[in-house]
Amino acid sequence: MDPRFKKINRQLTEYALGNFGKKLRTSSRLDEVDAFITCINMLGEELKETTISKNHFNNIFNSVSDMIFVLDTTGKIQNTSLSVHETLEYPEIRFKNKFIDTLEVKREHSLFLYITKQLKNNSKPVEIETSFKNSKGQIIPVLCTTVFLHNEKKQKIGYLLVAKNLTNIKQYEVSLKESEAKYRKLFEESNDGIFITDQHGNFIDINIAGYKLFKRNTPSFQNFNLFNLINKPAERKEFIQAIRKTNRIINADVQIKCFDGSLVDCLISASTIESNAKKTIGYRGIIKDISKQKETENLVLKAIVNTQETERTRFAKDIHDSLGQQLSAVKFYIGTSVASTNDEKLKHLLVKSNEALVKALADMRNICFDLMPKTLENFGLVASIKELCKQTEVSRKLHFNLKAEDNFPLLNKSLEIALFRIIQEFINNALKHSNADIITIELDAEANTIVITLKDNGIGFDVAAALNKNGMGLKNVQSRIQPYDGEIFISSTIGKGTRYKINIPLTSGNIL
Repeated sequence: MDPRFKKINRQLTEYALGNFGKKLRTSSRLDEVDAFITCINMLGEELKETTISKNHFNNIFNSVSDMIFVLDTTGKIQNTSLSVHETLEYPEIRFKNKFIDTLEVKREHSLFLYITKQLKNNSKPVEIETSFKNSKGQIIPVLCTTVFLHNEKKQKIGYLLVAKNLTNIKQYEVSLKESEAKYRKLFEESNDGIFITDQHGNFIDINIAGYKLFKRNTPSFQNFNLFNLINKPAERKEFIQAIRKTNRIINADVQIKCFDGSLVDCLISASTIESNAKKTIGYRGIIKDISKQKETENLVLKAIVNTQETERTRFAKDIHDSLGQQLSAVKFYIGTSVASTNDEKLKHLLVKSNEALVKALADMRNICFDLMPKTLENFGLVASIKELCKQTEVSRKLHFNLKAEDNFPLLNKSLEIALFRIIQEFINNALKHSNADIITIELDAEANTIVITLKDNGIGFDVAAALNKNGMGLKNVQSRIQPYDGEIFISSTIGKGTRYKINIPLTSGNIL
């Protein structure tokens, strides 16, 4: 309801009491209501300075949308505004000398008796909610405001009753309650966590699914903060910065630490709640548990990688067992021929052929090692890395600093293959792109986490630009450790080299 109408009612009451000095202020809207307020103010000025004509007053009287009744001292209706007849759909003659109580829907106490009793003990206008019945028998909720009417001698000669039609307001209230009920039902029955927080991330409201997701049994918001639930500091910082900068975040992939200590992968979508002054006063959003989805994705990734590695192993074995044996046989025949011939030209040709075969066999062994080193299969990750470093040092004049702690555990074979491929790719990139001559490899285990650090002293590169441009190599590294819940931190400085830090949790599925 527009609050200006209440001010208009009071102003009309003041006019009825003979007080013409006050004026109503118009708003910045300059709409029809403000035009009416201007007319009311003009009316007050004319009443103060001159006698106003009855017709002029009636025009103002009848232009008010609220129903206006003029009652005598006994409660009989003496005059009514046009709005009364339009709202109640009765002819004007219907109300003349009728008691106001005849319009009211039957209730325990008389409306007029209530009004007179309240006015007797109170000089201020009396308000009461009740209901009138129109000519069709329909019930119309109204808010009645009543004051005394005085003559020129300040004697009480009756009452002025203004009845505001509350039908639309009541309908709006019902609609609002229904909307709130629907929202609450959706809120409570959603399978995803729905939340509302203050500007610091403290929960103000959260549905049942949210409590279940966070494994919190106590329905209390004390010490219950959205930001603090994000397990990884880097993810927490990035999430807070993003939502405060853009006021909206969609599908932020974060890891939540539940109240029982378990970790759950989630997607959070949230937006800011603003005050009328456009100041952030809180956040609302949805948290979706994607742990099962990620588990499925990781299984698919593992299956893809394992299939690739199985095929590499098969191919390496086929080359070694088939082509390797044939080349070795040819080398034996050539060696025998060299010993049995006296033809110097032929002997020279056979020696050159034998040297070419030796080189071909060496290349074939290198190819087989790149595809799947036997050392990795038989002796594990550390031994295979040592062999890789030794081979690369001999062939590429590259120096390695390898540090493998004694506490480094035996890992699941598929994880060892994934880590070996990452190290292998790091070395190849250092050779091809960074012009490095020193590579440092550190393997350690700390606080239930495998930590692998790779560094080179090459020319470095722009990590962000590489990821935005294509960065398939970097993305391949991330995809290799994702099935094992691993993290990789890549840093590189132009002119100072590149550094990878890989963290893999020591879960039961990752170690032997």
